[in-house]
Amino acid sequence: MKCVKLFLIIAMSGCVVIPTYSAKISLKPTIEMPVKDPVQNILLIGSGTVASRVFFENLSQEFQKSNAMKKIKTSFVYVGKSHKTASFLIDSLQGKNYDACLLFQSGNNEALEMTKAKYIAVVGPGVSSTGYGNRYAEIFLVTLYNKKEKLSTLWQGDLFVDFDLANNSRYKEISNLFLKEFEKWGVMSR
Repeated sequence: MKCVKLFLIIAMSGCVVIPTYSAKISLKPTIEMPVKDPVQNILLIGSGTVASRVFFENLSQEFQKSNAMKKIKTSFVYVGKSHKTASFLIDSLQGKNYDACLLFQSGNNEALEMTKAKYIAVVGPGVSSTGYGNRYAEIFLVTLYNKKEKLSTLWQGDLFVDFDLANNSRYKEISNLFLKEFEKWGVMSR
C-alpha cells in the first residue's frame, strides 16, 4: 500500500527520485560465551573521533530506550580518541553498579562525508535536485565484559556501519542487532 501511494505521488507530481546511496550495517560475532546470569546494568564505553562520539551518543540513547523495556539499566561514557583511556575506565569500575561493560573501539577506518548525495530528484525536463546527507562509515571492535567474573569476555564482534548519521532509524536497527545477539547467548533475559 505504501508503494502504491508513493507511486501515485510521483506520477502526479511528475517527479522521479533516484536513490544514489544505501546504508549498510552488519554485526559479526567473533567470540560468544553462554552466560549463567543475565546482565541487569550495562555501561557502554565509546572511543574514537568526534563523529564517532555523535554516533555513540545517538546509539546509547536508542540502547537506553530498548533496554528500559527489558528493565536493564544502561549508561554511556565517551572516553575520547584513545582506547587506553577506555581500559583505565574499565579497571576503575570495581565497586560501581554495573554488571557488564560494552566497549566500542573504533578501527581508525572512519569515513565522514558531510555532502554525500543521497538521492537525485528529476522534477522535469532539465530540472533536477540533489539531496545530501552526512555519510558516516566505521568498523568497530565491540567487546562485552562481565564485571562479575573479573572482566572476562562474554561476547565480541565486529560492527560495520555506513549510513547517514542523522538517520535515527539506523540506531534502532543497530540496537536490535545487539539485543538479538545478546538474547541468543543469555546475556539479557528474553
